[in-house]
Amino acid sequence: MRWLKSRPAVALFFLAPVFGELFSGSAPLNEFINPVTALGLALLYGSGAILIREWVVRRRKGWPSLLLLGLAYGIYEEGLVVRSFFDPQWMDLGPLATYGRVMGVNWVWAVHLTIYHAVVSIMVSIAFTEMLYPRLRHTPWVENPRWRWALWAALLFWLPLGKALAPYDAPDVWILVTWTVLLLLLLLARWAPNPPARAHPSSPPRPLFLFLVALFGTFLHFAIVYVGAEGGTYPFPVAIGLLLAADFFFLRLILRWRNRRGWDDRHRMALILGTMSFFLWFPLLIGPEAPIMYVSNPIFFLVLLWTYFRIRKRVARTMGRGSDQR
Repeated sequence: MRWLKSRPAVALFFLAPVFGELFSGSAPLNEFINPVTALGLALLYGSGAILIREWVVRRRKGWPSLLLLGLAYGIYEEGLVVRSFFDPQWMDLGPLATYGRVMGVNWVWAVHLTIYHAVVSIMVSIAFTEMLYPRLRHTPWVENPRWRWALWAALLFWLPLGKALAPYDAPDVWILVTWTVLLLLLLLARWAPNPPARAHPSSPPRPLFLFLVALFGTFLHFAIVYVGAEGGTYPFPVAIGLLLAADFFFLRLILRWRNRRGWDDRHRMALILGTMSFFLWFPLLIGPEAPIMYVSNPIFFLVLLWTYFRIRKRVARTMGRGSDQR
């Protein structure tokens, strides 16, 4: 039984970097399949996702704690490991190297990437893995404390490794501020209440509508960032304000639907499919950095779509058994 529980942990260990790096296009397939790259990313993304999920499940916390820990993970990776929050030469910055850079901090990039990691690298990868193993959704997956310590060691190992791979010397005061914010998020996650489930009598929207909402919400998030950065349409504080307001709006909207009667894995998977479709299809429209994405991204989309139909079939079968029992 312990081995059965470890299977979803192993799956999450490798799926977290798939969502965070491969599906997003940050590491195209030709780079990701390098065994050293894949394992290294799994030690960072996978260890972080497993440890966060174990903490939330063991303490019976809800989505607020999961979101706060996801934000803390984003700050850890981008602010402390690779220090892209501060490095003006970071390879992925583009126009954000100058737009929003004040007092040695890439402010728009920092907010943008922190939210991205919280949603995609942590929340999406955890939700997707739990849907693959629905019977173990509410149980811990790592029973042996030694394995949890090993995951902590793997996660912290990236601190010196990141320093060696991205040796930007950020000011000590900003590193101290980053650690302080990270620790505050951890404390808030511990204190955050678990909102009670309130089943609303109305039904949630259809999965297709949720897919479109997630797709549009992800597009809007990136549009706010890069329209301001590339066109200079508005000052960067306005971009940050719009970004936070838009993301908060979609969060509240999804939570409202989540409390409706009939919400299940079909709706969760539709949100994931919509979110990841932006990363899989939009680069093909503007010209991907790696030509292999013209082949890999449609395949990735089909895999996610196939997963959705498998989940829909499973939910229908479960509902059918429930009707027979009644």
